[in-house]
Amino acid sequence: MFRSNMSHWFHRNPMKPSSFVKFELKGILTSDASSKICGELRLRREKLLELFKNAGNDLAEVDKEFNDYLRLYAGFIVEMDGKPSAAGDDSSKGNSKLVPVQRYEWGHSMLGTTCTEMSDSWFEALNLIDCMAMWLSKHAAWVAGKDEVRESEAKECLSCLRRAAGMFSFVGTNLSRLSGTGEIEGSDFDMKVGRAYELQATAEAEEVVIARAIEMKHNPVLISSLAAHTASTFAKAGEQLSSLKEEIFGRWRRYLQLKEHFYLAYGYAFLGESLLREDKCGEAVRACKEGVAEYEIACDFASKYSSAPGPGTRIKPMDHLFFRNIKPLLVRHLEKAERENGFIYHQQVRLIY
Repeated sequence: MFRSNMSHWFHRNPMKPSSFVKFELKGILTSDASSKICGELRLRREKLLELFKNAGNDLAEVDKEFNDYLRLYAGFIVEMDGKPSAAGDDSSKGNSKLVPVQRYEWGHSMLGTTCTEMSDSWFEALNLIDCMAMWLSKHAAWVAGKDEVRESEAKECLSCLRRAAGMFSFVGTNLSRLSGTGEIEGSDFDMKVGRAYELQATAEAEEVVIARAIEMKHNPVLISSLAAHTASTFAKAGEQLSSLKEEIFGRWRRYLQLKEHFYLAYGYAFLGESLLREDKCGEAVRACKEGVAEYEIACDFASKYSSAPGPGTRIKPMDHLFFRNIKPLLVRHLEKAERENGFIYHQQVRLIY
C-alpha cells in the first residue's frame, strides 16, 4: 500500500460566521407541510454550520448535510413546478418568489466582525457554498498534515482541494446575481479574494500530485515541470492580494509567496537531476544552485510569515516536516552534480545573476 512520507502544511484562514436564521415566514406559509420544511431548514442549517467548525469531521457526513440542506432550500432559489429538468439541470428555471422573503447575515473570513446583510436566497446559497469550499480545504489540510499519509487519504485530500477550487469558481461566476456584495474591500465576495482562494486550492491540489510523483519516482523532468507550474499558480494567487490591506492580508500573502519560491526550489532540484542524467553536469550544478537560492528566498518569506499581520494559522513553517524535507534533497543533488563535474565532466558552470 502506498504511504507518503511527505507531510503537507497549508495555511488556513478563519471560517466565515453567520447569524441564526429562524425561517419564520408568517403570512407566507400556506400549509403545515411548508411550516415543517422551514422548521427542518432551521435545524439542518444549524447542524451544518456546527459541522463546519471542525475540520476533522467525517467528509461523508458533512457532504450529506450540505447536500440535504441545499436540496431542501432549493425552493427558496428557483421555481419548483414539479417538472424534472433535463439531466437534473435547474439553470433554465426562473428565480423563486421566495428569494427576497428571508433576511440573512454573513460575516467574512478575513474581516473579523464586519458583516453583510441581505434579503436574497442566492446570498445565503453562495455563502454556504463558499463555506463548504473553505471546510473542504480545511479538511484537506487536516488529512494531509499527518507525518504519514495513506493512499486513500492522499486521494481524499486531492479530491477535497479540487472540489473546493470548483466551488470557489462557482461562487465567483454567480456573484452577478447579487448587487453590492463585492463593494466591501477584502470581503469573501471581493473578486480578488475569491480568486485567491480558488488559485490557492488549485495549487495545493497540484502539491499533492507532486508528492505522489516524487514518491512513485516519476521522470524528474515531469516533476520539475509540475513544480514550476505550481509555483506559477501560487504566484498568481499572491498577486490577487497585492492591493489589499497588509495588516489584514499580510500573513496569507506571505504564505503564497513562500510556497511560490518553495516550489521553484523543487523545480530546480529535479531539473538538476534530469540534466545530470543527460551528462549536462555544468547546467545541473547551475540549476541546483538556483534551487538553493530559491530555497533561501522561501526561508526568508517563511520567517516573515511567522511575524506577519493578519488572521490565520500561526506557526513557524521552517520547523515543519514539509519544509525540512527539501533542503537535504537540494544539497544531495548539488553535491552529486559538483562531484561528478569535478571528477569527470569539467564543464563550465555559468554564473547566477
